[in-house]
Amino acid sequence: MYDNVEGDDDNLMGAIAQRMVGRRAVARGGRIPDPQVPQRPLNATNRLRSFMGVGIATWGAADATDKALQVEPQESFEGNRLVIDTLAVGGASAGIVLVRRIDVGIQPQSPSVEQPAPAAMFRPDATYSNLDLQIAYRANKIITTLGITAAPGAGVTVTASVGMYGVWIR
Repeated sequence: MYDNVEGDDDNLMGAIAQRMVGRRAVARGGRIPDPQVPQRPLNATNRLRSFMGVGIATWGAADATDKALQVEPQESFEGNRLVIDTLAVGGASAGIVLVRRIDVGIQPQSPSVEQPAPAAMFRPDATYSNLDLQIAYRANKIITTLGITAAPGAGVTVTASVGMYGVWIR
């Protein structure tokens, strides 16, 4: 006779039942999540409020080119608030810093990218600058493209430092 350890039958039957549920889901056209791809967890302990630096853009005299700041999170990250702090050194700048677009991967995060938005919308003291960006899964880039309306004059440098608050999904 076999030595039956208590609970072995239940564990075996549970494993078989779980496997059958997965097979039925696939047979019905459902999809079983790939364990290698991070899924949006429902467990609050897997979600941490955090920050991430996005980069620094600098415009010198006679430079009005767009600056694309790229960051590649090493873990999944959902951006909620973009903060842009600007500073003109050496005099006043005649140009306005603009947010041309924000992309997660190749997906724009604005319903329209035809017109830029003023970076002042994302000042550190802005009262309403919360966003619901798509999740940047591990190794997807978040690209923030900044522009300026007019090149700084001689001896003037404009700097925009960009950061993001959000949820680090682990």
